Amino acid sequence: MNKIITYCSLSALAFFAGCAAPSLQYYTLTEGNPAPKSAQTFTPTNNASIIYIARVTVPDYLNTTDITTRNGTALTHSVNGRLSSILSVGATGLITNLLTDKNPNLWITDEAPVSPPAYQVRINIRRFDLQAEANKTGTLNLEASWSIIPQNDKAPVQKQRSSFVVQGSIQTDNDIVKLEQNALTQLTNNINTTIQQLR
Repeated sequence: MNKIITYCSLSALAFFAGCAAPSLQYYTLTEGNPAPKSAQTFTPTNNASIIYIARVTVPDYLNTTDITTRNGTALTHSVNGRLSSILSVGATGLITNLLTDKNPNLWITDEAPVSPPAYQVRINIRRFDLQAEANKTGTLNLEASWSIIPQNDKAPVQKQRSSFVVQGSIQTDNDIVKLEQNALTQLTNNINTTIQQLR
């Protein structure tokens, strides 16, 4: 009798193991595969070239590692996919890297500098909703504002905001992450326009 129970238990374990969900796949918000660059070293000579990118703020319900889409008021979280870091961290890193590539002569960092930076950039993403549409497509609405705060308290604070829509396939988790990357890249281009005006 005990042997029968043991065999049944092993069979049940084998059955559930066979039905287990696929392992989690992790995704990162990156620039993709940028072309390799020649080695170079840049050292800021003074604070004038240091720009600190503060942690991007996003809506609380999105600040997770979940890959999330919206269907009306309902949120759907991917079962098999996750971001490698919470959205605020991933977005900050991506924006910092893109701004660095666009401004090789400036020291742009998301690590708090030892000495006060010439400027702090504070970015608030108010809306980052990816609405699921028919045929596995999605519409991502992004609304954001940003402030560029100079160390010199007599200098004006630059304030801007932007809103736009990005559309594309959301058939896979990878498609969703790419759509989010595209939206954040467009936001970075707008922020960079403001940074260019500081020169």
